[in-house]
Amino acid sequence: MTTKNPLQMILLVVCFASMTSHIQSVTSSQPTAAGPSFPSRQNKTLPYRLFPGMANYPAHEEFFQLASKLDGEFIHPMNPEEYANVTATWNIRVTGLPFAHIMAQSVEDVQQTIAFAKKYNIMVAVRSSGHSFIGRSTHDGALIINLFRMKGKKFNLDSVRNMAGEVTLESGNSWLEVYEAVDKQVTYDTVGNVQRRVIVGGSAHTVAMGGYTQGGGHSPYSRQIGLAADSLLEATIVLADGRKAVVNEQGTTITTLDGASSTSNDNSLFWAIRGGGGGTWGVVTDFTFRLHYAPERFRHVIVNWALTYKGTAIGSDDVRFILKQLTTLSSQWGGYFLVSGAQLTADAKGAVTLSLIHFGSDQDASNHEVDALLGHNPRVNQFGLTDTNYTTFLEYEATPKDGPSGNAYIYNTFVQSDIGQNTTKLDQLVDFLLDSVNPPTDESALYCTGVLIGGKTNEIAEGATPVNPKFRSGLMSMTCSLSWTPNNGQDSLYINHALLLRDGLSKLGEGSYFNEPAEDLDDWKQQFWGNSSTYDRLLQIKRQWDPDHFFWCHNCVGSDDVTSG
Repeated sequence: MTTKNPLQMILLVVCFASMTSHIQSVTSSQPTAAGPSFPSRQNKTLPYRLFPGMANYPAHEEFFQLASKLDGEFIHPMNPEEYANVTATWNIRVTGLPFAHIMAQSVEDVQQTIAFAKKYNIMVAVRSSGHSFIGRSTHDGALIINLFRMKGKKFNLDSVRNMAGEVTLESGNSWLEVYEAVDKQVTYDTVGNVQRRVIVGGSAHTVAMGGYTQGGGHSPYSRQIGLAADSLLEATIVLADGRKAVVNEQGTTITTLDGASSTSNDNSLFWAIRGGGGGTWGVVTDFTFRLHYAPERFRHVIVNWALTYKGTAIGSDDVRFILKQLTTLSSQWGGYFLVSGAQLTADAKGAVTLSLIHFGSDQDASNHEVDALLGHNPRVNQFGLTDTNYTTFLEYEATPKDGPSGNAYIYNTFVQSDIGQNTTKLDQLVDFLLDSVNPPTDESALYCTGVLIGGKTNEIAEGATPVNPKFRSGLMSMTCSLSWTPNNGQDSLYINHALLLRDGLSKLGEGSYFNEPAEDLDDWKQQFWGNSSTYDRLLQIKRQWDPDHFFWCHNCVGSDDVTSG
């Protein structure tokens, strides 16, 4: 490892933290009453459901009768400590107050819970880790089907479907738990060389795979081996009528509640869950993924440049240069581009940070593609550089840490690869990012994280999955966040400010990531899937498999195709 200008890299925590991580923010003035007019919030169309206190809502006794039949646990507000632990979400602002959680431990638990909720027309939400930043996995008064305790893992290294093997993972596994298990899957080739494996997953330790995969799922090395949805081989889904469906490219096998099975070549549901978004098709209880052979090593390069020095802005040329250089990298390079108001030294404030991962070996010519970046402004603006080789992805993954939960409003777009040639749009993006270090109050923080995309993700034929084509062709999935101190009574002030930033960012890219969207998007169908034909196909599949729209979540397929009673 080589190091120069070492410093406390507080931005590294942010890089892989949840989007509500708090950074030391710069001082800024309060908005004035004569400030800008703010965009309106999106109207929501909620389905008609029974909630606690309404006529015909089941009595507590009936819930406890359900609980007595389960392998898992029934957690309700009368157990306040347990209830608080399982109810809290990473974005505190959207934490709902559900009626109860069913902590499922088996497919049968999920089936019985769905049958019960369907009988009484109860609102349900599906949750595995609580990282939905717009609250899709929670709802006031709902019955939460919580998959957190479903941790099964089954490896098949002799798979006939994939040379490197496959793994079936229950939906409650966090990605860190998966990486620890994958790291142990070591074999040897015919001449005795070590063969290690990797899986496409997220960098946040506590994120689970359910919503992540169904939204597409990007990774630090997606540019080399694709999105998580591209590695999905099979899944088990409990449908709205309680039947179990095993779906793959070949078709669908349905098992009814009385054990009868039937198979068809209808693979529509398998297509839908590979980018159509989670929370609306059914409850996916397990995923089977392709494993991939790991490279010789993972090279991890981290470098910071200051944005201001002794109060003077010095970073605009650096940001412009960095963005142009990122457009030239081959698919072996992935990782993150970050802009923040972090305090680097007593004199240097605000930073642009690169955290780049090279998937390969020391002999690859592509190693030199970052030489110009690492040598850029080393004496003036550059604050801290590390260049480390890791034998396994788990060694690298142990370095980032998830940040604390808090209040946040996020917004996202796919910055396209032509940004380096479009001088006007490049300048606009640089200006936007530099403004992103200035939060509206001392109790808030602004930062942006760009995940490098494109590369091998763009080699999948358009329409092979529902994933927005702009997700595949882009340079980065850029998510920005305005976070603020919880319970300060000023949520509307910050949300209004974030709405303006959302609109500014949306002009600099195309489309939006289903898993990291703004909460308020009137044109969400176009933003998430790119064209009406993809959405229309998804909606047809929704109506086929869940005709009563039993599963509902905000800005999910079919969410406005309901009646409010």
